[in-house]
Amino acid sequence: MNVQSADTRGSKAAAIKRKGRQPVDNSFPALKIALREWVVAEFMSARVLDVYGGYGLMYRQVWSRVSSSYEATDGDSLAWLQDRESLDYDLFDVDPYGSPFEALQIIAKRAIRNRIGLVCTDGCLRRQGTYRGNLPKVVEQTCGWGSENKALMASIYYNYPGHLRYLLRHLMPGWFIETLAVRYGKGGGKHTMAYFAFILKRVES
Repeated sequence: MNVQSADTRGSKAAAIKRKGRQPVDNSFPALKIALREWVVAEFMSARVLDVYGGYGLMYRQVWSRVSSSYEATDGDSLAWLQDRESLDYDLFDVDPYGSPFEALQIIAKRAIRNRIGLVCTDGCLRRQGTYRGNLPKVVEQTCGWGSENKALMASIYYNYPGHLRYLLRHLMPGWFIETLAVRYGKGGGKHTMAYFAFILKRVES
């Protein structure tokens, strides 16, 4: 495959507006498309949920072509997920402005299929490691990581895949990480952006 403190609640457009900036979608579109094509190839007929936004470039370039059905959340994305008793989808597109981990925690609890794929943009974890900022509360609480631990923060930047895998295992108990792909942005502040896709399989009890 060629492929500052973050606001972590609600729709990504709303999060950006609260910071006084205009939303800018789809940095590195070729990379994002490649990750989505990689993950969807693992499923014969995929039902897709787009957690943030929806019906944009990724829909036009990927999901409209390869999904059997496509749905996007409406309004506050985290509230939308919380309001569902179950999430009957194969693939979850989680592309926020900031942290994807709050949404991933909910998906882990409500997804009902035995094998699911997820593709995510993380504008938070590696960025906070770089600038020694504050980790999202869900990360601190799940892993016991403290933002004041500067050695840990540096390690998150330099060994992002290892820390990400550890975080996902603890954030999404009951699931086994079958495979994980990680890519980074390039240039300026974009090098702190992380893009990842992974396949989860439910652990048999």
